Amino acid sequence: LLMMTSLATAVPTATSGFATARMSKHLSHSPRAMSRFAMAASQNGSSIPAGGAIWPTAIYWSTVQIGTPAKDFPVAIDSGSGDLDIAGKGCSGCVLTPPNAAYDPTASSSSKPAFPYVFSNTYQTCDLKDPTAPCTISGRLYHDQVSLAGLGPVEVELGSIQKQTSNFDQFKQIDGVMGFTMGGKKNVFASLVAGGKCENVWAMCMHEGKTSNGTLTIGGVDQRLSDGEVGYVPDVGVGFHSVKVSSLEVLNSTVTVGAAAILDTGTNVLLLPSAVMSSLQKSMCSDSNLPSCSELWEGKCTALAPSQVAMYPPLILKLDGVDLQMSSADYLLQGSPLATAAGEYCLGIRDGGSAGGSGFIIGDTTMRNYYLVFDLAEQRIGWGKVNKEMCGSLSVSYTHLTLPTKRIV
Repeated sequence: LLMMTSLATAVPTATSGFATARMSKHLSHSPRAMSRFAMAASQNGSSIPAGGAIWPTAIYWSTVQIGTPAKDFPVAIDSGSGDLDIAGKGCSGCVLTPPNAAYDPTASSSSKPAFPYVFSNTYQTCDLKDPTAPCTISGRLYHDQVSLAGLGPVEVELGSIQKQTSNFDQFKQIDGVMGFTMGGKKNVFASLVAGGKCENVWAMCMHEGKTSNGTLTIGGVDQRLSDGEVGYVPDVGVGFHSVKVSSLEVLNSTVTVGAAAILDTGTNVLLLPSAVMSSLQKSMCSDSNLPSCSELWEGKCTALAPSQVAMYPPLILKLDGVDLQMSSADYLLQGSPLATAAGEYCLGIRDGGSAGGSGFIIGDTTMRNYYLVFDLAEQRIGWGKVNKEMCGSLSVSYTHLTLPTKRIV
């Protein structure tokens, strides 16, 4: 998800997977289980399971504990926004089937209205048929106690969603979002860091393992989740976390880019600026042996045999000292809402238009090949080849985290 606008307006008085959304195959979601995690937490951080998939959830998610007594709420892990927003009691259009839950401020002794009492947030990359279409949630603002990954509680300003637009496809499985950018009082991670609960580093990987479909690390780097060293590049973003992409390589062609790409864990596919999209299509489809290449790049979905998918070439995104690899299985995807028949493949590279301003967004289909580290303390992004034996196979861990090696200036 990419937050476009966040509006808060004062009112006269305050009113006081994987199938679908399954996180894991074995993990208990009960408050009792989560409280055990909290008791075991160390000061520097922890790794916890994450659920989700490219389709149909189109996000990856974990669980936060909110209120007194604490209650579990599933939320999308989103590096493209900065607020904590969850489905509220009485919400129109929200999904409240398990594992979702409705936030009821009257059930929490630590909840209190937050000025200016109401909010309205608009996002992009939330409509799965049109990544540039806006989706909006609105509702009431509260202060409450929040814990994440056994760390906390800290006071956070949260949005209790009372209404959401019907095209908010990414909220049709997990109805809530936890933003990790634009640090402030609405940001759970930033509040934990400000409260001295953890270091200013978080990371995640996306891979179906023995217990879940990914792992979220708060407060450090879990070396077990990277198959080898983590390579770092500068975070060049202003507002959004971003990396400089010099070029794209496919077949024997190089497509010059020279632009910053936003890193958004809440966008499920790769979005490219229109000019780059056109050049990459020309380069890839120059191979006349690739079946249905032009049709796929024109937005049509088609039936392909596994051997035909394998004919498509790898795609490389060239960063400053790090190459991001995508296989054909990362950009030819089944399960898209654009498909007209079951089993069709659709191109998971789309024209980003005006999304995020530049239309250039690296999403989950690229990230899932890596253990992705957001080292906010050093303003850099780390990429380590994902350890497929460990990612998604950890229940909860508080003992294996390290801090990234600081840059030598």
